[in-house]
Amino acid sequence: MTKLLYLLLIVALTGCITSKKTRKELKPKTNISNYRFSVSFISIGSGTDIKAKQQFDQFIKQFGLRNNVELSYETGLWGREGECDYCFKLSKLDKNQQETFISETKEALKGSNLVRYKEYSNCGLNN
Repeated sequence: MTKLLYLLLIVALTGCITSKKTRKELKPKTNISNYRFSVSFISIGSGTDIKAKQQFDQFIKQFGLRNNVELSYETGLWGREGECDYCFKLSKLDKNQQETFISETKEALKGSNLVRYKEYSNCGLNN
């Protein structure tokens, strides 16, 4: 009986050690940097809101033309259903323009529950 107990204990400990290594190996490689603002198009099992993404692409162009500035950003795909991030440093905009861009973005996309925003945070872009 004690031999069986020792065997189960060894198997349990070995399983815990192996699972920790597996979790680390499965962690995706990311390029993380600080961004002023990021917009994530997410999915909850049925794809992203394509209409909202198209609307946002158009909004970026219009905002740039209206403010005579070229908005630079990075994008990264990270899911199987079209999930992606738009990551903005907004360094070419002054503080008021940054606030305007962020508030107008939120207003333009408020109808979609598949869009998330972050300010002053990291934006994970898959390599």
